[in-house]
Amino acid sequence: MLGPISYVLGRIPFSHQLAQRYEVLSARRSIRRAGRSWLDIALNAKERPAPAGDANDQWFLGNETVFAAFVEHVKQRINLEIGSGPMGHLAARPWMGRRIVIDPLVDKYRSYQLKRFGQTVWIDDILTYACPAENVIPELKGAINGSIICRNALDHTEDPLAVLAAISQYATPGCYLLLWTDIWHLGGVTIGHRNITKSTAAMDALLRGFGFDIIQNGSSLRAANEFVEYGRLARKQAE
Repeated sequence: MLGPISYVLGRIPFSHQLAQRYEVLSARRSIRRAGRSWLDIALNAKERPAPAGDANDQWFLGNETVFAAFVEHVKQRINLEIGSGPMGHLAARPWMGRRIVIDPLVDKYRSYQLKRFGQTVWIDDILTYACPAENVIPELKGAINGSIICRNALDHTEDPLAVLAAISQYATPGCYLLLWTDIWHLGGVTIGHRNITKSTAAMDALLRGFGFDIIQNGSSLRAANEFVEYGRLARKQAE
């Protein structure tokens, strides 16, 4: 298997096969480290009377007014997560109305959780699509009226701009977008990752071009000398 140094030196192009192999191994390690606690958080989420504390996340930054408007909007609408990983954002948030997930490895995550714990966060209440995010799903076009979450996923895809284009096609006017990704790996990219651009201004222009108004910037999660990252809370423009 080719190691991370091959990507740093640019000897091989981005490969879905290698990226997905990396993601499966990484996800299994994460699931083993978390144990049942990870599973229990998601499966017991329905016991939470309200989404307390979520306003302090990387997108809302403690802005209770903006978060309250978001909750009111999404709780009876359709919400989509792209690139969920083994647990994701929506799995622990049943208050976010109908939930849909697109991740090419979601079936593998489900199978591994069932094998290890006899349960999975990917319950029947969550509709899942095991396909690349670049592939536009016809029945979802113009169907997502609540929110779209894409966290730590764009730099794991073969064609990040195609993913943004698909997101734009799914979102109806008023749909929220919660986006966060590394856009440049200053130390070189490793297997399973890619560079997109060093310019956050270029990413802003792309979002606006795809029909989103940016509400506010998200917080930084990475070391500034290692990554250029990009996080935005946005909303699809009215037609």
